[in-house]
Amino acid sequence: MRLVVMGAAGSGKTTVGRDLSARTGWPFLDGDDFHTPEARRRMARGEALTDADRWPWLERLRAELGTRPAAVLACSALRRVYRDRLRGPGVRFLFLRVPELLLRERLAARTGHYAGPDLLPSQLATLEPPGRDEPDVLTLGVAAADTPTALAARALTALGAAHA
Repeated sequence: MRLVVMGAAGSGKTTVGRDLSARTGWPFLDGDDFHTPEARRRMARGEALTDADRWPWLERLRAELGTRPAAVLACSALRRVYRDRLRGPGVRFLFLRVPELLLRERLAARTGHYAGPDLLPSQLATLEPPGRDEPDVLTLGVAAADTPTALAARALTALGAAHA
């Protein structure tokens, strides 16, 4: 399985993704590592990326997923067309649905990451929650009390995936 952990900035994609990787033994890929330096600088300034910026990034991610029999990828995948671009054999999605207030709190407390609170409005405006016609997406509601470990365990149970 290739699992894309998706959601808005601050949803916990990387933290939950790393936990899932540790439990399954599947390699962890951080979508942020596939952005160009210019894209990172723009986001650090609070500038949202355009679709023209995102398409080459999504292509790099799709190509990387295609080289691996199993992986956990942390990637926002905010719009349906982005998820469609990443879809392929064995690809599933885990949508971390986090209340806006909790996202704001997490981003305000975040240090050392280029995606800060200024990006959240554009992330939420871009977000197209997965529809019922996307059966390859598992949605997990996230509350402030949820730990990454608990979320990873819930996800693996719901996905029917073996874990260590």
